[in-house]
Amino acid sequence: MENLELESAIPTRSNPLQEMHRMLAVHEIVSNILQKAQRRDQAVAARVSSLWRDIAVDWLWRELDSVLPLLTLLAPLAETSTGLAFAERIEPQKWERFRYYSQKVRRLHHDDSDWDSIAHLHSCSLSSDASAMLVALKPAGFGALLPHVQEIHWEVRHDVINLQHVLPFLYGSLKTLRLAVDDIDTPDYDDAIALFLDSLWAIQDLSLETFSFDIPGPGMPTQILRSLICFLQSQPTIKFFDCDSAPKSDVAQGLFYQSFPEDLHGLSTTVSVYGPTDYLAGIQTLVKRTPKLRTLKLDLRAAASWWPSTFDDLSPLLALSNLEELNLTALQGFHLDPDDIVILGKSFNKMARIHLPPVSKYTSGLGIQATSLIDFAMAFPNLQSLGIHIEWIKDPLQLPWKSTEQNSQALAQVLPSFNPSTFQLLYVGWSLLEDRDIIDMAELLSVLCRNPSFEITCRGKETYKDGSARAWRKVEALVKHVQGVEQDTARPYDEWCRALILEKVASDQWPEGK
Repeated sequence: MENLELESAIPTRSNPLQEMHRMLAVHEIVSNILQKAQRRDQAVAARVSSLWRDIAVDWLWRELDSVLPLLTLLAPLAETSTGLAFAERIEPQKWERFRYYSQKVRRLHHDDSDWDSIAHLHSCSLSSDASAMLVALKPAGFGALLPHVQEIHWEVRHDVINLQHVLPFLYGSLKTLRLAVDDIDTPDYDDAIALFLDSLWAIQDLSLETFSFDIPGPGMPTQILRSLICFLQSQPTIKFFDCDSAPKSDVAQGLFYQSFPEDLHGLSTTVSVYGPTDYLAGIQTLVKRTPKLRTLKLDLRAAASWWPSTFDDLSPLLALSNLEELNLTALQGFHLDPDDIVILGKSFNKMARIHLPPVSKYTSGLGIQATSLIDFAMAFPNLQSLGIHIEWIKDPLQLPWKSTEQNSQALAQVLPSFNPSTFQLLYVGWSLLEDRDIIDMAELLSVLCRNPSFEITCRGKETYKDGSARAWRKVEALVKHVQGVEQDTARPYDEWCRALILEKVASDQWPEGK
């Protein structure tokens, strides 16, 4: 009896293959696996078993790159002179099939210029009456076409009429709507977009959190602006708004800003600059309307000969104390003195990303002196990335900890660096860097940037004779070399950095960059 009890107490050895099969029958495990799989692997998994089929189909239909798979559930599509249309009558039983798959869709992206290789269609542009027929033929009481959709991205490049085809798929569950319309040569282009926005405004229960509206052109036509303002006023729940077209006058621009939802957290738009007075008034209106902004991206385009370029032109933004990201695109950039950087740091104590470089290398770029990177490190302890123009170094770079022999070590010890756990990226744009300054710049950034993931990005190519990309690549390689070596704590950090850099430059492995 004791032996039997002892044997029963000994656990039996499980079969690894059986254990694996048991785990692959657990819904949560299979779902986590298929969530990360490619679509073709999900399609294969759908043929393994009934359990895997249900899970795989959920993931296959969760995100669609075109609306065509949904429409072909109802009937085949054929190319006509006005676009794709149903080639056959929609049978009533097909709507139940449509319901089964459509309720799985969470994200829908459609581009009317795409070529559908599966259905052998040369365009995804729908005929003018396609959406109207879809609504008219939908059975009574069917409900929403996409009852659980959360995000729709609809691009119109072929025919502006395709913009209206997104309307039947909009529903109260939708949180993100991104619309992009190319410049299409048609006489009713502006009226068609305005009419669409009016229809969008009339949809009941629509409560967006993110709205992106991308149309081309130097100025937003009046009829489009009027309809867009009405729509924005009907959507106070919008938290993130992106519109790259600016109204045609400073007055219209002010009215546009006043229509923005007051609880906006993120804003990306274009600002037409008509002069210093109008610019400051417009920015003040924007700031007053959206005090809770965390992300602000402005494309500043001159409608006159004046450009914002100084700290004073940034001053209205100082009231946005919640800003975490500031991205201002201007022709010449912005010149900042050390005192200006200190004020910015005190005003934006949550700032993580700053981007203020000039647009073109063919302008006289404004930015900061190289040593003002130290001021940024002191002013912004949580900074993750900085995009700024480094002004041309006229004389040999004077690093502050080398000012005298006596205080060299002391200064190096107290000199702050960018937060090594957060700061990863320095974008220098078209900043000119001469070969004679590479070593000093590498030492400066080695002291300030101690994150192993640190990168320098710039504009241009290494082969440009008038560019500095190769020089910046060398600086980045030297900084990474320093970061990859264990520090000699017996020496001041700056001296140790410079010794490593000089040793690397003198070796046969002088970094040429990628």
